[in-house]
Amino acid sequence: MLTKLPKIKLQIFLTSFACLLFLSNCLFAQDGLKDASVYKAGDKKEFWTWNLNVMPPEDVKLQTTCRGVGENIYVFVSDDVWMVDVFEQDIEKIMHAFDHSTPEISIDKDKGIYEILTETFGSPPDVDNDHRIYFLISQLGEYHGHHFDGYFRFLDELEGKHSNHAEILYLDCDDPSGDYYLGIIGHEFQHLIHWQYDREETKWLGESLSEIAMILCGYYTDQKHVIKYLNNTDSSLISKRHTVDYGACLLWGVYIYERLGIEFLGNLVREKENGIKGFQKVLNNMNIEDDFSSIFGDWLVTNYIDDNPVNDGRFRYKSISLPVTPTIKHFFSLPVHETGEVNGYAADYLKFSIERVKDKKLRIIFKSDIPADFLIKIIRIDNDDLSNPKVEDIILNEPIETFDVSDVGVNCREIVLVVSVLKETKDPVTYSFSASLIPCVDTVLSQW
Repeated sequence: MLTKLPKIKLQIFLTSFACLLFLSNCLFAQDGLKDASVYKAGDKKEFWTWNLNVMPPEDVKLQTTCRGVGENIYVFVSDDVWMVDVFEQDIEKIMHAFDHSTPEISIDKDKGIYEILTETFGSPPDVDNDHRIYFLISQLGEYHGHHFDGYFRFLDELEGKHSNHAEILYLDCDDPSGDYYLGIIGHEFQHLIHWQYDREETKWLGESLSEIAMILCGYYTDQKHVIKYLNNTDSSLISKRHTVDYGACLLWGVYIYERLGIEFLGNLVREKENGIKGFQKVLNNMNIEDDFSSIFGDWLVTNYIDDNPVNDGRFRYKSISLPVTPTIKHFFSLPVHETGEVNGYAADYLKFSIERVKDKKLRIIFKSDIPADFLIKIIRIDNDDLSNPKVEDIILNEPIETFDVSDVGVNCREIVLVVSVLKETKDPVTYSFSASLIPCVDTVLSQW
C-alpha cells in the first residue's frame, strides 16, 4: 500500500533525486572525458623540438601526424620519416609495450611500461590536463659523432615561447619499436616522472634510476655501457662533470634495487634532498642501518665477484648477469712496489697471486696523502672459489698504514685489493703500495 507524501515533502524528494541524478551524470561525463582522446590517428600537429645537430640546440618546428592512440599514449611521427623509417607495425608494438605487456624478464610481463613505472616511481606530471603521454618520433640527428636516442625536455612542462606545454618523450626513428628503443622509452619516462617530484636531482642519481627503470621493464639493452665501464672501472659513478658513466649508473641502479627494495626507489624519487644526502636521508627514513659508503663499497666488491651465486647476498646481482669481468691489475710475483691513481667514486682492483707456501702472510703497506678519504676492501678467495669470498674493510688512519692477510699460500692463493676514494675529485688521487710475503710470527702490526 502506498502512502501519499505531503506536497512539500514530495517536492523536496524530487529535487534531491534530480540533484543526485545530475551529479551522477556529471561524474560519468568526467570519467568519460578522462578516457576521451584529444587526437585521433591521422590528425596533424606542429611541435616545437630541438635541432641537435648544433650545440646549443636550436628550437625548430616539426610537422607531424598522429599515428596511434593508446590508453596512456599518443604516438606522433614526423611526416618525413613515416613509411621510410617508421611503419604501422612499429606503432602497434610501441603502444602494446607501453600500455599492456613487457618481456618475460620484466618484474611483471602482464603490465606495460606505464603501469610498472608509475607503480614504482609515482605519477607523471600533467600540465595539459590530458593523462596521455605524447611520443614524438623523428630523426634526432647527431653531434660530433654522438647519436641521440631520446630525451625528455623539461621546457615542455613550463610556460614559454618554445614550450609544447604537454608531457612529451622525444624518440629517434631508427628501429623505434626494437627492444633498445623500448628501453629508451622506459628510461626517459622515469625522467619525466622524476620531474614531478624533484626537479634538481643530481645527474648520476637520476640516470641510475632511469637505467633501473629499463631493467624493471625487461630491457637489459645497455650492456655496451656496462662492458665499457667494467673495462675501465676507474670511471666515477659520482662526478663533478656534466657527463655520467651509464654503465656504472646501470649497475648501481640494479644493485640498490636488489639490496634495498623497490619501495626504496620510489622514496628516492620523492625525496627533495639530492645526491648522497638524499640517498642517506631515505635510508634513515626507512630505518635501514646501512649508510651510503658501506653500500657503495659492497657494490664495488659485487662488480668483481659476481661470477657465481654467493652465500652473502650483498655480493651478487640477481636481475642481470655481467657480460665481462672488470679489468684488474694482476701481480703474479712478490714482492711488488707500485704507484697508482684512482678517481673519486671509481675503483682500482689489485690482484695478488700467491705461490704455494706454508705459514706465510701477505703484508701490504699503503701510502696516501688523504688516508681518511680512501675506501679499502680486501677480498680473500680460498681454493679459487669465488662463490664464498671473505671480504674485509681496511681503515686507514695514517698516511702510511700496514695491514696483514694471514694464513695465505695453501688454501688462499688469491687476494684482491679494492681501492676507491669517497669524495668527488677533479683529478685522480695518487697512492702507492707494496706487498710481500712474510712468516706468520710477528702479528704486532696486523689489523686483521
